[in-house]
Amino acid sequence: MLDIKLIREHPEAVRKNLEKRNDKEKLSWLHEVIDADKEWRKLNLEVERLRHSRNKISEEINQAKKQGKDISEIVQRAKVIPELIKEKEELAVKLKEKVDYILMRLPNILHEKVPIGKGPEDNKVIKRWGKPKKFLYELKTHTELAEDLGMADFEQGASVAGRGFNYLYRELALLDLALQRYGIDFLFKNKFTPVIPPMLLNRSTLSGAVDLSAFDEVIYKIEQEDLYLIGTAEHSLVSFNKGKVLKESDIPIRICAVTPCFRKEIGAHGVDTKGLFRMHQFNKVEQVVYTKPKDSFKMLEEMQGITERFFKSLKIPFRVVELCSGDLGGKFAKQYDIEAWFPRQNAYKEVTSAGNCTDYQARRLNITYIGSEGKGYVHILNNTMVATSRAMVAILENFQQKDGSVKIPRVLHKYMNGIKELRANINRNKVTIKKKIAAKRKKR
Repeated sequence: MLDIKLIREHPEAVRKNLEKRNDKEKLSWLHEVIDADKEWRKLNLEVERLRHSRNKISEEINQAKKQGKDISEIVQRAKVIPELIKEKEELAVKLKEKVDYILMRLPNILHEKVPIGKGPEDNKVIKRWGKPKKFLYELKTHTELAEDLGMADFEQGASVAGRGFNYLYRELALLDLALQRYGIDFLFKNKFTPVIPPMLLNRSTLSGAVDLSAFDEVIYKIEQEDLYLIGTAEHSLVSFNKGKVLKESDIPIRICAVTPCFRKEIGAHGVDTKGLFRMHQFNKVEQVVYTKPKDSFKMLEEMQGITERFFKSLKIPFRVVELCSGDLGGKFAKQYDIEAWFPRQNAYKEVTSAGNCTDYQARRLNITYIGSEGKGYVHILNNTMVATSRAMVAILENFQQKDGSVKIPRVLHKYMNGIKELRANINRNKVTIKKKIAAKRKKR
């Protein structure tokens, strides 16, 4: 949420920010909020003048009574004022609601060094790590691998809950849990405090963490309750200090969590529709930091570095992309994505996002700090440590072997009870093959 003072004092800077974001629709909103704010302030002044007049008339009535004068004319004047005050206050409330509505939807101010562009094609690749492996044999998709290994049932997940929900079991379930625990341990070693947060939030809280326009399209609501399922642990973690005044000496605050994430929208059709890459329910380790404004962009680099080291330890090739102005989420001032290499798809695809929201979410959630220089809003940053489903796809694709087995990254062995590779259960695999043959015959 932008500061209304910024719009009052520097409307041109806000306008240029919207142009950089290629957000033409919200340029008209800017004019609307400026006009509504001016009228709101004008009404407030009028209400104050009316209250002052009411007080003066009250004194005038008291004086007239003491002097035994006729007060009927003065009382008649006094009766009109409360009605005028009520009328103008009601109008002021409506204008304030309009101002707040627009403020909640205008995007954050971009960092001065964000690349200018219209969309994903203008994002800037700033570094690469690892060399994509060349395979001398035909690669399977991650869904084929998971099914052939007898460790996933995508059709049954779709049958009981719908497309985008899956059953994972055996070593693949262990791999998901291993990535969760390794991610938390990795962050713990980097001074993050683990948190088990609520996975349901009320609307007023969630609207402080996420764009309100996403509610209907992306977020699941609990019927007949003022509760919504979180789309990411970020929603709960940035709300951890909602309404609080923090001490400067306690900042920065580093917290992390692993939670299921629930999202209605799962993205494009095609190779990702079935499987693990895009799902309505998945697990994610998230990191959030509250910091002082002067330290926030330095903290963004630190958080990004932690996640890069994590993926390096998994030996998964990746590149780092800085998002351009036209592709940047509304709450972010600056954002990086890590895109892992997926050899079966012959492409880099997003696996993590790290962004600095500056004071945008803090204003919505009223999170401030007090120190030697007075009181101010904290800056809030968030970063995906690992979305386990996407990391598993990267592992299945990058470490699959010619015989259909999959090597597990060394750092995860201790979290896998010593299991070093995903390998099919021979007896179970025979049953799976028979089922596939029977299904093909049935189709004929």
